[in-house]
Amino acid sequence: MLEANRAKLIELEALRGIAASIVLLHHFLLVVAPRLHGRNFPDDPIALVRTPLFALVNGTAAVSIFFVLSGFVLTLRAMERQDWRQLVAGAAKRWPRLVPLVVTTNILSAVFVLLGLYQDRTWFGTGVFDPDLSVVRSALIDGLFTTFFHGSARFNTVLWTMHYELFGSFAAYATALILIFQRSFALAMPTGTIVLVLTAAYTGDGGVYYATMVSGVLIARIYMERDTVAVALAFMHPWRAPIVLVTAALAIVLCGYEGYSRPTGFYAFMAPFASPEMEPVLHGIAAVAIVALALFCEPLRKQLARPAAALLGRLSFPIYLVHLPILLALIAPVHSSLDANLGAMVAAPVAFLLFVALTLAAAYPLARFDEWWVRKLHEMTSRVVTTMRAA
Repeated sequence: MLEANRAKLIELEALRGIAASIVLLHHFLLVVAPRLHGRNFPDDPIALVRTPLFALVNGTAAVSIFFVLSGFVLTLRAMERQDWRQLVAGAAKRWPRLVPLVVTTNILSAVFVLLGLYQDRTWFGTGVFDPDLSVVRSALIDGLFTTFFHGSARFNTVLWTMHYELFGSFAAYATALILIFQRSFALAMPTGTIVLVLTAAYTGDGGVYYATMVSGVLIARIYMERDTVAVALAFMHPWRAPIVLVTAALAIVLCGYEGYSRPTGFYAFMAPFASPEMEPVLHGIAAVAIVALALFCEPLRKQLARPAAALLGRLSFPIYLVHLPILLALIAPVHSSLDANLGAMVAAPVAFLLFVALTLAAAYPLARFDEWWVRKLHEMTSRVVTTMRAA
């Protein structure tokens, strides 16, 4: 069982890497080719936001995939072992696990501010460029506390997700704790669904993001009972291929929806009821479908298990955190210079290749450090869990 789960987790880490790559491409297009991206130019004929192809560059949708994956990965093993202590230890170490890389990339961004490398200041929060501000100190405090507990992302816009990642993790652990004591699968799923709905409805702004992580816990419970579920759904086997294709198509269409611009083109039919609040709901549904396909669609699972995809998964967290400061401080000025001298057809691809190279170069040592830190945390919490079991 555990060996099988390790193999599955490789596929999910690969999916996480793909999601990080989508976020990277999303920001690159916003900076370098905003009309092709389309968020701010939805009526432009070339705007991807007008079509389901926008799913390939919709970083907001990719974030929902992160949340579902986190809910699944954080709780699966503890639920399999029916070990509530492991859930408590996981919750206790969640904030320390996330802090080091967030602080590091925040301070990197502060250094770029001090060096005057940022040309476009619209990406940053209030006071970042105030000459009286102690920039490094503020970045450190944000990275340690404010980002997680108040949602501040002044120095690095992508850090808006860290607040939801932390508190959504707590919601996921709490849900898993409830499901551990509910042995019956037939009762566990309705119970988990009620928790999901209550989380979305009663946790204030961003409740859907917390609920998205809870959905990952429900998928983990289904995965634990996959043999039983397979037997119960055996009658659907002849329609397996159409179901997979329809699910994949629905996921692509939903991921292609962008809630912060007026729906046009393919999505014009959604204009009467479109809103920013609708976006995380649709993306959450799509993310659940994508994670389910990665787990239960064997051809897709095998593709995601390839070594290159697994390596991308290992780098996903640092790629996500470090790519935007690199893009805004180093790539944007280079692109502007190349565009002025060589034209857009040369500037964009050269800038993209340089962007990917610098991001990977920065992400690799960060990933190694992150792996070391996770091991140390695991060793510390394992001792605590062992002591709790012996007590």
